[in-house]
Parts: sequence; C-alpha cells; structure tokens
Amino acid sequence: MNAIVISDLHLESIHSHSDLIDRFIGSLPAGYDLILNGDIIDSSYPNLPAQNLRTLELIRRQSYLRKVVWIRGNHDNCSVMRDRGEIFFARSHTISKRLIITHGNELDKAKPLIHLLIRPFKAIQFMRIRAGLKPVNVARLAKRVEPFYRLYRWKLMRDAVRFARKNGFEAITCGHAHHPEDRVFQSVRYINTGAWTDYPVFYLLVNEKKISLNRYDKEDAFLSGSIGP
Repeated sequence: MNAIVISDLHLESIHSHSDLIDRFIGSLPAGYDLILNGDIIDSSYPNLPAQNLRTLELIRRQSYLRKVVWIRGNHDNCSVMRDRGEIFFARSHTISKRLIITHGNELDKAKPLIHLLIRPFKAIQFMRIRAGLKPVNVARLAKRVEPFYRLYRWKLMRDAVRFARKNGFEAITCGHAHHPEDRVFQSVRYINTGAWTDYPVFYLLVNEKKISLNRYDKEDAFLSGSIGP
C-alpha cells in the first residue's frame, strides 16, 4: 500500500498554514492513499472560516480520487463534516504489520504533565484575547520549556512503542506532540509527523520500498528533505 500521512492541521487556528495545506493536498501524487492522523480541525466545525471550509472541500474531493482515512484526534472528536464524501473515519489505521497509524491521544498517559505545562500559557492566551491582542501559539510557548517538553515527548513515544510491540507492529506513527521525529526505541520505529501550525511542516510517505518522514517546503514538491533513520 502507498500512503501519505499528515496530522495536526488545526484548521480554524490562526497558526495553521492554510495556504500550504491546500497546496499540499492539491499536489498529492496519484496512487497514494491520504491518511489524516488527527486534530485536523482545531475546534467545532460550524466556526470554521471560509478558507478552512475550502480545505475540507478539497479533502472531500480527494476522497473520490483516492482512499482518504480521517483518524479522529482529541481536538476533532466531535467535528462532523456536512458532506463526508467517501472519507472513512476511524480511530487508527494499519498497513499490514509494517505500521500502525494513530493520533496518540488515546495512548498518552502523560496528559496531566502536558496540562500542567500549558496551563500558564493558556492563562496568557486568555488575557491577551480579553485585551484585544493577537493570540499566542500556546504549543510553541510550551516547547520553550525544553526539559518539561522533552520529557513529555519521551513519555508519549514510550507509550506508543509499548502499544506497537504488544500488537506486533514494526513501527508506529503519531501526531499529538507537535514535534516531528523519527527514532527507533526498543526495536520499534517511532515516527511523529509534527504539526502544520509550525514551520517547517512534515508528512510521512509510505510505499513498498520505504517509510520516510519528509519535509514539505513552499517551493518544493514531495521528498524535499527527510529526517530520521
């Protein structure tokens, strides 16, 4: 199976790279499934601006051209498209025993840690909005507390790898942590596709020959750069 996996688009967020997302979706190569690995919508569907509604329409149209799987994340669990086209909604998706694709929130046993980390930044966000100032990127601020954030990412990787090993998968890919990485831990490959609220942005390419985490640049097409083993 050939597939392209992206996660954490966070449509509706002012930090989402909407134009880049549309360009990416519009340039998908033929013969590849599209796997949307959670947190595609930042909050409730009815509040989406027109530009984001156009993105959802692009995704819906793609579902008639290729298999499109939308894996629900913690942000978009309650979002429902008015016209789903032929999009398949799921909690996870597998490619034989080579790879399991899941957003990561259901494996995340360190939620109290990250909630503690982002609580003060959410308070800053609330005060800025009340003052009429531009909202801050809460996740980006949280990343500045590097030891805390690094520990959280490690815990998520550990929990994801334990799940993959228990179920016999060679690799697992998640989103959720907003940090792209590609590592081997306890003989299981762990890949996180990062978030499209930061730059650069990444996608996972899966085909018969390899699984690779690649950077998608504004000026380039696919396979513009990769990280990991």
